[in-house]
Amino acid sequence: MPRLSNAAPSVATAVRAINKRDITQFISTFADNAILIDEGRKHAGITEIQEWCQKGLIDHNASVDVKKVSEIENQTVLYLIMDGDFVADYGITEPFPLYFEFILFEDGKIQSLMITDWDSSKPSMKAVWANHGDIEDPISTIRIAPRPQQIPPPGWIRVKMQAVGLNYHDIFSLRGMGMYSLAFPLILGCEGAGVLEDGTEVLLYPAMGDSNYRGDETLDPKRHVFSELTNGTLAEYVIAPQRNVILKPKSLSAINASVLGVAWLTAYRMLFTKSGLRAGQIMLVQGSSGGVTTALIQLGSAAGMRVWCTGRTAEKRELALRLGAEKVFEAGEQLLQKADAVFDTSGDLTWEHSVASVTTGGTIVTCGGHSGVLPPIDLRTVFVNQINIRGSYLGTSEEFRDLIAFVVTKNIKPHIGLILPFDQADIGFQRMVDGKTDGKIVVTF
Repeated sequence: MPRLSNAAPSVATAVRAINKRDITQFISTFADNAILIDEGRKHAGITEIQEWCQKGLIDHNASVDVKKVSEIENQTVLYLIMDGDFVADYGITEPFPLYFEFILFEDGKIQSLMITDWDSSKPSMKAVWANHGDIEDPISTIRIAPRPQQIPPPGWIRVKMQAVGLNYHDIFSLRGMGMYSLAFPLILGCEGAGVLEDGTEVLLYPAMGDSNYRGDETLDPKRHVFSELTNGTLAEYVIAPQRNVILKPKSLSAINASVLGVAWLTAYRMLFTKSGLRAGQIMLVQGSSGGVTTALIQLGSAAGMRVWCTGRTAEKRELALRLGAEKVFEAGEQLLQKADAVFDTSGDLTWEHSVASVTTGGTIVTCGGHSGVLPPIDLRTVFVNQINIRGSYLGTSEEFRDLIAFVVTKNIKPHIGLILPFDQADIGFQRMVDGKTDGKIVVTF
């Protein structure tokens, strides 16, 4: 491979070792604390790298043909063609292109090797993304590894993200579920706050769609949010339509602003647009620790509603009281009197109780089905008691601005139970899957 004559000795040795199927020689080029990233998975230390070499290369009779070498200081990027026996495990029948990015220590040892199907010599960014969808084990699909930076098309701008709120929508994406067929790899995240290149602080309105559509954006037949038809917000840099980038008030921190786009906007529309409630009326929130439910409690309390909620544990019910609830009940418990409106984000597990808990002529507002989307329902109760059932999806850009103004005017501090650095985002998602949330979870960059 004459092109390897331009590469650092350790890089050239590692590549030749692959073709000779020599694990010992391959491993000898790495530092003891080296890291290898392949398909977004991190393999840390000599032992894990050796296991990767055996399973990923030797067991597949892999070989590489280097086509191009690029070197910048201690970085070497190889463009190469890999061949081998990959049919059984990956369905790959032909040689395929890859990029190997080596970072070297001063002594020439390999500090890291990142293998990608994109040109890693070009600008990249930190990101949290899904490699594929898995209904049974969604967390296993998470990758926390670089992705290529995106170039904004006309009418779009780039935002350097500071904080991103996690949502159950991300869990559905990790399961491969959504309004649209998802294309993987896919950067996760639907909301967040950051800064423009000139330092302007902004937050993102999540709903996108037909640029020619006029009216309620939530009714646009082509509506979608970040991480559906576009990459999401869990990245160092995000590109967004200019109309989705909203100026952030100075009094609102990036962390607090980062959670307003999905759960809080959804709660705002449910309460102020869909429920028909007035100050002083009773609202029942099914749940007391999730993103939408804690937002409903805080917004309802600030608006003068009598907020009642259910909670599966004493800790969750105590949280609801701290956030402004007037009364709390165990899940499924009969209320002291029926509520004027019930807010249900769960579906199957809570629906029967929601119908039983709303007053005659009252309203049930639903925005999700975390526990299932085919709940039992007795239509006789619905039509005899004239119960209004209202579906709710996100909110309009006007409602988003109204929400921001309401939060600032009322000096509401959105309840955030956990703040994580971006490289621990998987911990936040696992807590959501396990039902161990305490308000919103935020990832910072």
